[in-house]
Amino acid sequence: MHLEPGDRLLVSDREGDRAGHVCRILSAWGADGTPPYVVLRYDTGNEELLVPDAELEIRVLTHAPA
Repeated sequence: MHLEPGDRLLVSDREGDRAGHVCRILSAWGADGTPPYVVLRYDTGNEELLVPDAELEIRVLTHAPA
């Protein structure tokens, strides 16, 4: 997964145990836009580290303008 700062995501639990949330990529710590990502969650206003795994479903809502 290659994402850029400014991209907006919908992150949800594949099991459906947790409601999804929307966040914006602040930075990518991996090479060339790969995970992990520092994101800003819109629901809480908190910055957190997002490490994609098999239990998360991540959909790109919008890409940052080039």
